[in-house]
Amino acid sequence: MEASELLEHCGVAATENRLLVVRALSGADHPQTPLELLAQLDRRMNRVTLYRILELLVERGVVARHNAGERSFRYCLGRGVTGHSHFHCTRCGATQCLDSALLEPGLSRILSGLPMRVDMAEITLGGVCEGCLNA
Repeated sequence: MEASELLEHCGVAATENRLLVVRALSGADHPQTPLELLAQLDRRMNRVTLYRILELLVERGVVARHNAGERSFRYCLGRGVTGHSHFHCTRCGATQCLDSALLEPGLSRILSGLPMRVDMAEITLGGVCEGCLNA
C-alpha cells in the first residue's frame, strides 16, 4: 500500500512531512529511532515536528512504538491486536521486527482466556541474534 493510501486508510491527512516519515519507515530494515529517522530525512524537518508526527501516527495505528529500553523508543510500520513483535539482541543491541503471524496462535489462546478486551499487545523476545551466534 502506498504511503498516501495508508495514511488515508487510517484517517490521517497525507501532508508532505507525514509522507516523508511513512516512506522512511517503510524503507527501513529495522525499527527506527527518531535520530535515525531525522538522519534519513536529511533534517528536512525539525525534531519537534517529527515527534508530533510519530505520536499522531501511533495514535492512529499507522506506526508501532516499541520501547527499546534505556528510555528510548523505536518506530516501525504496523500495529494491531495480534501484536507487533520484535527481537532484541542482547549482544549487539540490534532490534528487528518479527512476523507476528508466527506468534499469533499462542497469543490468541492467551487473549481468549482473559476476562477483558485487549486492544494492543507488544511482544519483545530477547536473546542472541543469528549474526552474533555465527560470529
